[in-house]
Amino acid sequence: MASNTAQQGSSLNDEPSSYVLMEPNPYDVHVYYESVEEREAAMELRQKMIAAFDWMKFHNPVDRPRGPHPIPMWAADFGAYEQRHQWTTVCDFVLENNPKNLSILIHPNSMDGAYVDHTKHAFWAGEILELRLGILRR
Repeated sequence: MASNTAQQGSSLNDEPSSYVLMEPNPYDVHVYYESVEEREAAMELRQKMIAAFDWMKFHNPVDRPRGPHPIPMWAADFGAYEQRHQWTTVCDFVLENNPKNLSILIHPNSMDGAYVDHTKHAFWAGEILELRLGILRR
């Protein structure tokens, strides 16, 4: 399912400005895993992020594909529009704290819609997964 290791979408140099963010939650983070080892690494990263970003909202892990997400994952969101400026900090954190090279997607919730947010506006750390985009409205 993975295509390559890359970052696509927005640059880390500055906060993305090519889209209008929706309120109240400007960004979502998805950390994917398949094997037992990857799940353990994903949960370790989750605990580090909980400690580092007490303003984020963390959701329970989902141990099956769900929505456009092709494999198990846990998700978090920025929780409040006021946190939109934390985008670079969160991206840097996942790049620096991903020793198992997990697939991690950070995408905005913009006025452009879910399809564009999960494709054109998507930021990936680790392997880029082929999302199930057919279920997203274009």
